[in-house]
Amino acid sequence: MKKKILYLFSDTGGGHRSGAKALMNAVNELKPGRFEQEMVDVFAECSGFLNIFARLYAPVIKFSPKMWGMLYYFLDDEKKLEQLEKISRPFILKDLTKLIKKVRPDVIVSVHPLVNHLTVQAIKDSGLKVPFIVVVMDPVTLHRAWINPKVDLCLVATKEAKKLAIKYGMPEKKIKVEGMPIDPRFAKGPQKKKTPHKFTVLLMGGGEGAGGMYEIIQAIDQAKLKVQLIVICGRNQKLEEKLKAEALNFSFPLKVYGFTDQVPQIMSQSDLIITKAGPGSIAEALAMNLPIIITSWLPGQEEGNVRFVEAEKVGQVTKDPQAVVEMIQDLQDPNEYKKIQKNIERARKPHAAFDIAADIIKYL
Repeated sequence: MKKKILYLFSDTGGGHRSGAKALMNAVNELKPGRFEQEMVDVFAECSGFLNIFARLYAPVIKFSPKMWGMLYYFLDDEKKLEQLEKISRPFILKDLTKLIKKVRPDVIVSVHPLVNHLTVQAIKDSGLKVPFIVVVMDPVTLHRAWINPKVDLCLVATKEAKKLAIKYGMPEKKIKVEGMPIDPRFAKGPQKKKTPHKFTVLLMGGGEGAGGMYEIIQAIDQAKLKVQLIVICGRNQKLEEKLKAEALNFSFPLKVYGFTDQVPQIMSQSDLIITKAGPGSIAEALAMNLPIIITSWLPGQEEGNVRFVEAEKVGQVTKDPQAVVEMIQDLQDPNEYKKIQKNIERARKPHAAFDIAADIIKYL
């Protein structure tokens, strides 16, 4: 009988789901067909009531990111998290325990901060001895909710995250710095660019296609930059339709995608990425040797990612479309470009998903 790995996530943003998928793919590449793997959206499967709040994440970050930032900092407190756990426990613990008893996994992997304390309790209540691994998806400034000293292993992306994990009470011997799990296709690195090759700028705003993308495109157009532009609009259909209708009016060649699973191939043909400060997008860009321009970020959880990009000198940060144009011009200078690529070489961890998968397999 195949051993089972159970991944716990929640669809609050696309990063948790894609992190779990990346790990499943990496496990399968390392040991093809050896293990049974299952992903469960904890709030959707185990608590209809809490799932209502989980579904509010996307509209809140879209229409009121400041409110999200306030909530993030408000809950980054041990006592408040204890209260939140007590309140949520009656709505989820029974069904989560039932799920663990039914699936009988040989190891549980969490990629979401709000399920870890409850999962420790649910494993105990199930009466089963199941190793529990937490893969922290906030690469730099992790929230306290991630940390429970009773887990078996806590995998973080950076040394900064490790320091915080220790500060929040995780025993150092249980922590490993492995990087961010991204789709194994990124581990191959950039493929050879097509020739003849024009300086290619990739613009994306995460799964929701956020971050003033149209204003940036207009600024590039007015500056008559000698570039070609690829835009990934994600779920932002309105922007996708608008750009496709206007594609021939711009002063540069423009290619437009909606939600796509071809990001590794698209990044491979790009020279530079303009994006929001999502941890996955940054890790993917670094894996593909792409300098980064960050134009938007969520208060709280993504602020550390912005500092990381600046501190590691792997890109630049601005909310001003005009400044974006100047940054693109700077990076068209081959010397400037090579300098940033040297920094990227030091900061990238393209094989993180495989390293984490190997850690998971050790428990089977």
